[in-house]
Amino acid sequence: MAATIQELASMVQGRVVGDPGATISAAKPVTEAGPGDLTFLADERYLKALAISPASAVLIGQDFKLPEPADRPTTLTFIVVEDPRAAFMVLHAHLRGGQAERWVGIDPRAVVSPTAKIGRDVAIYAFAVIGDEAEISDGCTVGPGSVVGPRSRLGKDVTLHANVVIYEDVVIGDRGILHAGVVIGADGFGYQFVDGRHAKVPQSGGVVIEEDVEIGANSCVDRGTFGPTRIGHGTKIDNLAQIGHNVKLGKHTIVCAQVGIAGSVVSGDYVVMGGQVGIADHRTIGDGAQLCAQAGVNRDVASKVTVFGTPAVPLRQLMQMHSLSMKLPEMKRQLKQLAAEVQRLSSAIDEAEAEEAPPSQSSSAA
Repeated sequence: MAATIQELASMVQGRVVGDPGATISAAKPVTEAGPGDLTFLADERYLKALAISPASAVLIGQDFKLPEPADRPTTLTFIVVEDPRAAFMVLHAHLRGGQAERWVGIDPRAVVSPTAKIGRDVAIYAFAVIGDEAEISDGCTVGPGSVVGPRSRLGKDVTLHANVVIYEDVVIGDRGILHAGVVIGADGFGYQFVDGRHAKVPQSGGVVIEEDVEIGANSCVDRGTFGPTRIGHGTKIDNLAQIGHNVKLGKHTIVCAQVGIAGSVVSGDYVVMGGQVGIADHRTIGDGAQLCAQAGVNRDVASKVTVFGTPAVPLRQLMQMHSLSMKLPEMKRQLKQLAAEVQRLSSAIDEAEAEEAPPSQSSSAA
């Protein structure tokens, strides 16, 4: 949906520097934008790309220093906004135009229990299965091949993409988004070694996922042993993450790809877990902590602390350790020199003591 630069600027409370009447037809990244396109610049690292970009307009932040006219294309117009990335998302949606009308209904190839409760404006696609006493609230979408187990409940406007499996006694909060292959409520990995074998510990606690949670493809959240595993409001989980039984994640937490969280971990609000982070069982992560990629967390992490490495340590401490490790070759050389000097001094002392020693008794008798 084409619009002038001035019209677009008005939508995001922006200030135009350049030609407000130029027409924009699409929004694209700076490396892909061409004539008639809008792009954005949230990082000065892309200034070189902007200098040769054929784009017609660019969103920049209020504190961004405008390139000199000689350093930018003469056809480029700037829209100055508070948050270029957020503004780009708004304008990208506008320029893209309306989405296809959402289909509503129950495909005849789906299986819906007669005891299930189905809300209004629901879309249940082919080969989906809705179990006994399950509840699908207003506006939900259950994708092809997805399963909602007995007594589980989807809040309003929940989206299950293809082949999502929701076991029994699971609650998904309003506006949740679960991507293809997600499994919620599988048994936790709980066993007790009895009489020479691993006896299964019953897992009956369920899962509670609060509002506005998004979970990436092929991620798993295990059910609790007795009480529920819980994922806090607004938390975002990337693809291929594993959340163990009895875990409690706080609100607005970020869990990146391939994170593994063992059972009974309690994590606070606004925590960030980088890719491939591993957390040992029964650990506590404080509010606002940041766990850098591939951190191996085997002890509690305090609030607002950034940790790195395996075993994970505070970033400042790790930098000190790294600085020392860079000096190890020189320290080794100095240690060898000191050892040689000690040996030399020790030999000199031994010789001096031997010269000063009194004559032996046999010498005196002679």
